[in-house]
Amino acid sequence: MISRGGVGLLALVCALGCGNSADDALSTGSGGSGGSNQLGQAGSSGANGIAGGSSAGASGAGGDATHAGIEMRFTAPAASSGGAHLLAFSGGGAVRPGLESLEYYIYSVQICESLTPSGSGFSNPTGCLELYSGDRSVLSYDLNGDWTALADAARAREAGFVNLLDPTSRATLRGTTPLQVEHVRSYNYGVITWSLPIKVKATVALGDGSFLYTHDGPTRVQTIGVDNFRDYYTAPNTELDVGPADKAVVILGNGGNWFKFQHPLTISQADIDEKRQWVLDLVFNPEGIVKGFSGDGTTRSNIREQNEAGPILRGINVPMLDLAPVPHRASEQVMRESYLAHLNVSGNVFDARIELYSVDGDTSQSVYGVDVKSLVSRDGTSVPPELSKISSVSVETDGSLSFRSFTGAPVISGFHRVANELGTTHASILCATHDNRAGAEGGAAMVLDACPSESVDATFTLVGRRGLDGDIPLSLDPSDAGAAASDAGPADAGPVSDG
Repeated sequence: MISRGGVGLLALVCALGCGNSADDALSTGSGGSGGSNQLGQAGSSGANGIAGGSSAGASGAGGDATHAGIEMRFTAPAASSGGAHLLAFSGGGAVRPGLESLEYYIYSVQICESLTPSGSGFSNPTGCLELYSGDRSVLSYDLNGDWTALADAARAREAGFVNLLDPTSRATLRGTTPLQVEHVRSYNYGVITWSLPIKVKATVALGDGSFLYTHDGPTRVQTIGVDNFRDYYTAPNTELDVGPADKAVVILGNGGNWFKFQHPLTISQADIDEKRQWVLDLVFNPEGIVKGFSGDGTTRSNIREQNEAGPILRGINVPMLDLAPVPHRASEQVMRESYLAHLNVSGNVFDARIELYSVDGDTSQSVYGVDVKSLVSRDGTSVPPELSKISSVSVETDGSLSFRSFTGAPVISGFHRVANELGTTHASILCATHDNRAGAEGGAAMVLDACPSESVDATFTLVGRRGLDGDIPLSLDPSDAGAAASDAGPADAGPVSDG
């Protein structure tokens, strides 16, 4: 059977909010379903798994299906309904409708028995089942080659790019993968790969009331640092504070990412024999992750406006795709809890977002996915640090959650889920300096020039718990945030419709 569940949690990983409707999901299949609504012990791990043959296990056992199958879907919230040269630093994050498109050319999605993760990278994937396969000959690249020509090829091509913000575009990835005897095993990880050029169209509202707009231009590269790092960026033909936005092509330095199931996704011989069907939603929340910066302190972005002397005037940064896997039966509703914290760490002011994904009606209240991101705060005066990719979540003896990096280190701990909206909880976030190699390589949640202490206390507010077809506000009124009135909430966040 496909076993899902855990001692209060199941893994998750990037960035779109997930819905369970076929119209708002991309599918590429994930198979076999357990057939039970009864939680049982999943092997020797002691983790609660789904067993047997009733409603909480599978969408069907037997029926008219020709084979057992896994339906994979990419899931994102629906669209929300609703300059001069600057010297002072200002930043913001693009939210819809200002975030218009985010297009990837996806090569492959697989689930694997094992792999070796390292940060956002991975190696040695084994025992893999491919759920989606694209044309790898298109926009292919040499790791040691010059990628500027690759960007130009992407500018000349529309076919094959998938706008992850558009349900119709995402549906081109949808499909169900039949399961056979050779697929019987426990899957612990997933892998998604894509070509390096990404297309984006966005308007970014900055904290000072001004706006930045994506514009395309030539792709340039410079070699920096002692390791001769090749820094690719788009030099826009139009100043970034001049609207309206155009679609731009950026080059990402990494063409893949991994995600992890909190407990193994197990396909059994019984799943094959009984032709069981499952859905695997790959979710992420795109709101606020495309960030823009202007003025003093603006650092390298992949769309970069510089003056003739070289200093960066404005920049827009597009992140790598990061997904959270949520396995469930087709009739189940995926729920999202969104928590926000406003942080000031050694003068670096930013917001942190933790989102937990679960299944409505699950009496164990297991967490099936988690996504942790830093967001730009309207009162921030510098580029916020990236928060560590979360590999797994564990439940401690006091009922708190610990969020662990790929090394197994608990980089965020002491977090308790909150029952009521606008309720708060505290968590400890590990901070390391750049010269702390162990901390910088998976031992901390954030890496800065200076940390006030090894562990930073943060107050998280539950701003919404909804089915993924509902709205969750992404801003905090200062009076609700457990912070001083001067601590404003994230300027880049507004109500989001998760249709």
